[in-house]
Amino acid sequence: MSRTLCTLLLGVGLAASVAAQEFPSQPIKMIIPYAPGGGSDILARPVAQDMQEKLKQPVVVDNRGGAGGNVGAQVVAKAAPDGYTLLVANNSHTINPFIYKEPGYDMATDFAPVSVLATSPAILVVPERSPAKTLDDLVALAKKKAGSLNFGSPGVGTPGHLASVLFNKQAGIEATHIAYKGTGPTTIAVLAGEIDYAFLTPAAVEPHVKSGKLRALAVTSRERFPAFATVPTVAGSKLPGMNDFEVEIWWGVLAPAKTDPKTLDKLNAAITESVRDPKMQQRWLAQGMVPKATTRAEFAALIKSDIAKYQKVVRENNITAE
Repeated sequence: MSRTLCTLLLGVGLAASVAAQEFPSQPIKMIIPYAPGGGSDILARPVAQDMQEKLKQPVVVDNRGGAGGNVGAQVVAKAAPDGYTLLVANNSHTINPFIYKEPGYDMATDFAPVSVLATSPAILVVPERSPAKTLDDLVALAKKKAGSLNFGSPGVGTPGHLASVLFNKQAGIEATHIAYKGTGPTTIAVLAGEIDYAFLTPAAVEPHVKSGKLRALAVTSRERFPAFATVPTVAGSKLPGMNDFEVEIWWGVLAPAKTDPKTLDKLNAAITESVRDPKMQQRWLAQGMVPKATTRAEFAALIKSDIAKYQKVVRENNITAE
């Protein structure tokens, strides 16, 4: 090999190394695959602002809603693996590949996990005028009026929908699913009594539970949820087959697959520091979200677990969004 070629190759290698060490050297785009105002938006915007102070580069939030979060996910899956295009994902992205014929991405192979931002249980609520005062009451009512009760969700394949399907199956009840376009419309529907029950986020139902317009019957976490400390868990009920019931909603940041591990580590460090900030934690806890920064490996394990769990639920119940 000639000296000139060796020098050239060495120069290329050094340039690549310096480039990796200097990340970030340009603005970072954080894509939220939903319209502004939702849980992903609430979490991502303050984190983006904090990250740009830590990384000394602008972190721009870009809302790319559509197809249940698939449109934004497709953009990141196809982006250059350089750490400059990130996705704020949630459970729906582990579910969508099984309910859409062409989601446009593979959750297991197209992304590199960076960190979880926060988690939350779902809250099972009924309207104020519902005769069901407890979880047992609701199950007994559903069995007495087999097939006549309605349950709502923010959309086909959302965590709220899958939580309901799991609950109905394990409780041995039949009810009709009504899918709405988001958490807001679903909350309005259960308030109005259009649906008999729904699994919704704490942030969506907390003011209505406090006012008495909604009744919280159970939470889907393994342990009682501090923001709803008096509400029992589904798993803690005496209903047969419910002792292992758990549905955790999560939000996290993903990068394109094959992104340099050093870049991922730098992003993880910035996010972790941001999530652990006391002011950030206080803000999210007040909105019913539990701050939870993780290692990249922990987030990867969570995604793998959810894919296995929800693939089984979708296939056994023939759930499709198309």
